[in-house]
Amino acid sequence: MNRRASVIAGSAVILLALGCTRTPVPHVDVTGGDAGGLPRALPADERIDAAALEHALQDPTAAGLAAFVVMRDEYLVFEHYGRGFGADSIIDGGHFAEGLIAMAAGAAMQQGALGPDAMHGFDAGALRGAIESGTQQRYETYLSRRIWSPINAAPAWIELSAAGASTPADCCLHARVQDWMRIGGLLVGDGRFEGKQVLPPGWTQRMARPLSLDAVRGFGLQLAPAAHGAEPFATPGVLFLRGPDHWRLWLVPTLKLAVLFGAAPASGATRADDWDETRLANLVIRAVSDRPPQPGDLTDLQRLVPGH
Repeated sequence: MNRRASVIAGSAVILLALGCTRTPVPHVDVTGGDAGGLPRALPADERIDAAALEHALQDPTAAGLAAFVVMRDEYLVFEHYGRGFGADSIIDGGHFAEGLIAMAAGAAMQQGALGPDAMHGFDAGALRGAIESGTQQRYETYLSRRIWSPINAAPAWIELSAAGASTPADCCLHARVQDWMRIGGLLVGDGRFEGKQVLPPGWTQRMARPLSLDAVRGFGLQLAPAAHGAEPFATPGVLFLRGPDHWRLWLVPTLKLAVLFGAAPASGATRADDWDETRLANLVIRAVSDRPPQPGDLTDLQRLVPGH
């Protein structure tokens, strides 16, 4: 059987725990699509070294792991969960939401509801206001219709600071782990996911343009120089979203690769700001066998015989 014909269906029902969590919390809903499962493939079928991924689980930077998921070419090739988490677990992505408002801005600009002046900086609150004014829709409604439902993500919700408060656009979107991977697939696939062109072609590249001379911020994305790590990323063009604690969504458009990692620091551990944001990403990037060689890469002999 062709491995690309093999699709494992995911849960189409939000966990009851979500309802229990939502009841007392002021929120607005983000409606979704069919919430079907994502296709899976063996790492080798996507030219990734499975042993290297398993080895990454033992790395000190993976301590306290809740989720470690790797997607390439829209196929999940590696999943490992801990601390009671799973593919359908709901997480508050924190500032992952900045990527969503930036994508919604692209859809609104394509629609003619947002002018190019909105791209002169990145202010999530101002963008939300401009999108709502230009589209005559609440932000959560527009996000649902133009981004969340088209990628078939399950229903999600955005927590409010108080009942009736403005919908935050830079935080607080609660969604399934695997639906954050859909966002990753959309961003590394030039705005296309599951055969649908959801974002304008080239919009991800536009989001990746530096907004300042230090090149640490793109439009809703963190750029490679923003990462705190002992070494730079192992391939050019890496982007990422920075969530709470040790939650990160790394994006490598040149390799069609998205990597989600999440963990909460153990008691007494270093602050989240001190956590190495490049090491786990690099372990995955270097496991990609068809990655163009980069300066400083070890040869196969050097990997087998340390110090050779």
